[in-house]
Amino acid sequence: MNVSDAKTHFSSVVDSVEKGEIVVICKRNLPVAKMVSLQGAETSHLKHRTVIGWAKGTGAKILGDLTEPALSTGDWDMMK
Repeated sequence: MNVSDAKTHFSSVVDSVEKGEIVVICKRNLPVAKMVSLQGAETSHLKHRTVIGWAKGTGAKILGDLTEPALSTGDWDMMK
């Protein structure tokens, strides 16, 4: 696959590599890189995991009301 095609379709290339396909990237039709999946025993701990409560006990605090706008209505006029 040429670099320009890889750039244009990068998300689908990554999906293919994730499924086990090996993709060779070429520059002016000469191979310069190879994309391979990191799936396996050495990366099994890197799965997509969100740990709820990871900051508990660290002193992290949420200030303000997350359901309210960050800026007041008057400040929005300034942004125009």
